[in-house]
Amino acid sequence: NEYDHVLPMDILPEYLIKAIIAGDIDRMEALGIYEVAPEDFALCEFVCSSKMELQRIVRDGLDMLRREMC
Repeated sequence: NEYDHVLPMDILPEYLIKAIIAGDIDRMEALGIYEVAPEDFALCEFVCSSKMELQRIVRDGLDMLRREMC
């Protein structure tokens, strides 16, 4: 996929983004949300043909996890 070429991490970025959008916390944890920061998705956002705001989506996912923990 287009993200796999620019993301040097051993995660599945497409599925992680889908889990964040769906609000599926268990799936986000299983896909490695704790291993990423929004900035890690800057190049993915640049090459995204849909021009989705991936950094904002990841930030929203991390914020969702933080709220869930409190």
